[in-house]
Amino acid sequence: MTDRAEPSITDLVTALYPALVTGDRPTVERLVDPGFEGTLTEGLPGGTGGVHRGRDDMIERAWWALGRMFRLHVEPSQWMVCPDGRLLVIGRYVGTARASGAPLDAAFVHLWSAAGGRLTAVWQLTDSALFLEALEKR
Repeated sequence: MTDRAEPSITDLVTALYPALVTGDRPTVERLVDPGFEGTLTEGLPGGTGGVHRGRDDMIERAWWALGRMFRLHVEPSQWMVCPDGRLLVIGRYVGTARASGAPLDAAFVHLWSAAGGRLTAVWQLTDSALFLEALEKR
């Protein structure tokens, strides 16, 4: 039997970001633990802000829900592995609101946790007002 090293938390997040952009659910499910907990900024549109418990809740009611409202990708600018093993990513969400076509450019902070070779949690902070403004522009 061959011992395979677990992917690093940086490897996991690096693989997750493009999978979210393309809607690659099999990859997201492989990278994210079933017991995942996501805490997103309160006030994000469509009820996506707040705590999402479980991988399926996070996928359907947060990531995919935001994807139905926005064409977005992340542009990370800083990656910092914390002393406790979590990963802090600072960057920007860049894209457009699907309904209005208005641009969105909002800073974010993601604090990721992982265990057993999968992502177990994210805490996200962004400017929810910029998301709402992009949806409302005509």
